[in-house]
Amino acid sequence: MEPYLAWIFLVLGVLCRIFVPFLLARRDDPTLSWSWRFIWPQLITVLVVFLVLPLLISDLEAVSSLAPAVAYLAGWAAADVGREADKLLLKRS
Repeated sequence: MEPYLAWIFLVLGVLCRIFVPFLLARRDDPTLSWSWRFIWPQLITVLVVFLVLPLLISDLEAVSSLAPAVAYLAGWAAADVGREADKLLLKRS
């Protein structure tokens, strides 16, 4: 497997966690407009995860050896933590 494939799936998981819920909500309500206020907590959390990752994992090549599905789910989870923290702290739905 290519070493960069896991990183691509990691970023793809983050992007899907950001855009898929919006697209599903947009399908139900076509008048729904895009709002960056729901995206910032997810992006900040992902940035923090990427900054802290080298401190937690001494060998970043281990991330490159992840299976694509695992890398995708890790990216989804990193963005999901930010969204759930935003909902908890600001009482948004």
